[in-house]
Amino acid sequence: MSTYDPSRQNESERPQVDKDSDSDGLNKSGLRWAYALLAALIVIPVSVQWAPSEIALWKQADARNRWAANERQAALKLSTQALDWDRNNPALLTERADWLAELGRYNEAIGIYETLLSDLTAASAMGISGTTRVESAFTIQLRMQLCNHLNNRAIQNEQQSDETWLQWEIINDWYVKGDRIRQLPLLQEANLHNNRAYQLAISRTHLNEALESANQSLETIGGDIYCLYSDPLYYVQYGYQAYLQKNYRPAMENLNKAVDKLSRHHALLQRIPPTITWKAFEKKELAKRIANFEILFGKVLLLRHDCKKQIKRESDGPAVPPNSNEQTDQQRARELGVDSRHFNPEEAYFGSLLMSFNVHSFIPMALDTRGYIYYLQGHNHLALMDLQVAVEASEYELKQFDEVLKYEAHRVADMDLVKRQRHERAKNVAVILYHRSLAYDATHQVAKAKRDRERIQELGFSPSPLLH
Repeated sequence: MSTYDPSRQNESERPQVDKDSDSDGLNKSGLRWAYALLAALIVIPVSVQWAPSEIALWKQADARNRWAANERQAALKLSTQALDWDRNNPALLTERADWLAELGRYNEAIGIYETLLSDLTAASAMGISGTTRVESAFTIQLRMQLCNHLNNRAIQNEQQSDETWLQWEIINDWYVKGDRIRQLPLLQEANLHNNRAYQLAISRTHLNEALESANQSLETIGGDIYCLYSDPLYYVQYGYQAYLQKNYRPAMENLNKAVDKLSRHHALLQRIPPTITWKAFEKKELAKRIANFEILFGKVLLLRHDCKKQIKRESDGPAVPPNSNEQTDQQRARELGVDSRHFNPEEAYFGSLLMSFNVHSFIPMALDTRGYIYYLQGHNHLALMDLQVAVEASEYELKQFDEVLKYEAHRVADMDLVKRQRHERAKNVAVILYHRSLAYDATHQVAKAKRDRERIQELGFSPSPLLH
């Protein structure tokens, strides 16, 4: 009996299905290798490009946590490791530089910023014929931060910082070209002028130019009268907006509050005696300030007078005769130098900027800047006028922040963020108090200067030139 031996079966007798199966297997194997090769061509370059930067970010995040935990050396070591993976990353470089500056290693911090700026501006200039440096919004921001470190180094060495002026020449040139400054929102423009003024003041150079920038900052948001007397003029602006909308009774309520406050400020201004300790420049500025205040106050009185007329017209009732011993708003305005015949409420402009919370928060900083410049120039009486308002406003803002936090703490999702915000507000108060203490010392008001320094310590800061 014969048996079946597949090895003896000739090719033509073998089942065709086996040959096709082998072919399919080879084709699938080839496709797998092709896919693997294609994936390698895509994934490997992407991994080479992105993996180092991702590792750098992880290292820096760890460094940031260590820095927050006051583990300074561990944070710097991790920062070095992060830069080993991505040494040209501007965010890693500037954060390291800022940490070094906090440790007082200003030369190292400044070196990092200068090298980074050189690299960034040179890279931007590539391909532009005849250009060695091209600035951008980012490099301009870096230059402003560099000025802080330049100033701190100068303070540490008890010197002026001429480099700060040179940096601001570059910054100004960039804003002038392309008319960029006019493209800024109003408050950002005011902040730019204020930053220039303050950094020049801290550098102790070009104080006249610094004062000019400080005044420009205040003018951008309405002028120094609006900033020095923002509390009553806030009510004026609310009342004026209500008047324009023909809501005369709410307008009257706000104008009554404004007039009451402005009357007290006017009385205080008139009681300021420019003694022999006042310099000629200070006397001139005070006279100008009083004149501007009186013109504005007179216009507010005439606006209230017209508001009264509108309310009477609406009610169609008999006019209430004024007390024989009481001056009318028209009479008071005339004494202040404002004639009602030349006043049209519809054409008067009292603005609305003070109705913005951000503007209210900015005003103390702007007044602090100018007050500090006045102090540096030896105009101590003018300095105190600005700094008194700045301290009161910033202390009030901090108190309001604490009150809100007291009742809303249970709603806060990120308490660390709120603590940082509170710390910034407290630092602003401390800086302004330090500047005022210097002006008090300069005017021999030693007890007041001492109280300001004690308050600075209560806030958790040390009164020193490095507090800025």
